[in-house]
Amino acid sequence: MPTEKPTLSEWILKGVVSISPRYQSIGGHAMRYASRASDINSLRGGLKHIHGIGTLELCAITLFIYLYVLSPYFDVGGLVIHGGMLAMLMFFGAHPVLPLKAIQQRAMVLTLIGFCLFAAYNLLVSIFYSHIFSTTYLTYTIQLVFYVLLGFSIGLYMNEKGMDLDQTLTLFFRLTVFVVFVNAVIVLLEYFFPPVRTFIESFLYLADDSNIDYLTREFRLRGIASGGAANLSLFHGATLVLLQALYIKKKVGFGFFAVATAIIFTSLLFIGRTGILVGLIGTLLFHALNLAFSKETLSLRRVLLYISLVLLVVMAPAVFSMLFPDSLLGYSLSFFYEGTQGLQEEGTVGSVLSMFQMSTEWQKLMFGIGTHSGGFEFGGRSDSGYMKMFTALGIPMAIMFYVFLLLLARHVLTMTHYKSLWIVFLAVMFIAEIKEPFIFKGYSARLLWLVIGIGLCYSLSSPFSDDSRTRR
Repeated sequence: MPTEKPTLSEWILKGVVSISPRYQSIGGHAMRYASRASDINSLRGGLKHIHGIGTLELCAITLFIYLYVLSPYFDVGGLVIHGGMLAMLMFFGAHPVLPLKAIQQRAMVLTLIGFCLFAAYNLLVSIFYSHIFSTTYLTYTIQLVFYVLLGFSIGLYMNEKGMDLDQTLTLFFRLTVFVVFVNAVIVLLEYFFPPVRTFIESFLYLADDSNIDYLTREFRLRGIASGGAANLSLFHGATLVLLQALYIKKKVGFGFFAVATAIIFTSLLFIGRTGILVGLIGTLLFHALNLAFSKETLSLRRVLLYISLVLLVVMAPAVFSMLFPDSLLGYSLSFFYEGTQGLQEEGTVGSVLSMFQMSTEWQKLMFGIGTHSGGFEFGGRSDSGYMKMFTALGIPMAIMFYVFLLLLARHVLTMTHYKSLWIVFLAVMFIAEIKEPFIFKGYSARLLWLVIGIGLCYSLSSPFSDDSRTRR
């Protein structure tokens, strides 16, 4: 007697039963990674029919990521609205039970205790050095707590949708790439069409003490973001590496990969040079690690990727010279193609090294001075993130904080197939910390701590926490 083919509804129910943690007791063993990861590639396929995420909800998630990560400040009739705060209010307002549930989880409580210990130590040192009392470190710590809490709550939400860690990261990474691509397009539109720039800057807030006027400063643009320069440049540059990871894992097509890479890379000319260097270093590290972790030696996708990257590096100067003035290219690109001499003449390396002015008093080096200024002497300042941590906590406690960060990040590493990408992202953040406190604030920091929160949820408080992962 011939076997009857399952109907569409039966097939969908079977997929939900085997994927969703709510039905694991019925469905038995979890599906293999390849089967689960592919079900979110299609809006009509997995996202909608299996996980219940329709077009409207997907648009809401995209808007949330844009507001949260890029955090533009909107000037509405003199009232300043923070995009990042608005995004968190949107999520917590729509799902008020999730953060309450999150803070009851042991993993979240222990993480909160860790942050509190560092904050309490900084407060104690600040009181001891009462003549330079500062709450900057405490403010940043509170922000990080909310970022992690938000990520943990998102993890709980995606758990309810029956999505595991890789599915959640894939969705958020794809939407993050899309958000950065849109912002890069806006940056280029601002350059080629000045009225667009005037219109956008008319509703974005610019602080009085800002060192860049994005309405009048030549060749310095930010799109619809809170600011530009190194902070936004780092994020755009890191997204170039993220885009390559998604392409290798077949989460984006070659057409979108090529167009998005070209546009995001071009936008860095008007944002900052940091992202170009980050993109270069990150790309080299990513492919070295990815090839080491991967079971396959070479594929057509990799060949196309490598050819595209080589063409971008080789052809960029010639193409850019036809589109943009020499003054812009001389500032943004020339020193990359001039080797060691170009780096020396550019001056950034020397400027960064000059930031590391250590105190001659061992007490200050050991215990810090309680301020997140980066300068050990009264009134002294440094932009380096490491120097700011040394003055806030002292060298031993600062090292302990970075170890604390790595321990939290390890929860993502042990569960995800994006191992090489996650390692490279962490490495880039630690390298960038030499220049500015990018681990504590900015676009990349918000994504970093959000992913850590999601990873904590899936690693310690999720039905998927026991799901095995194959190292890639």
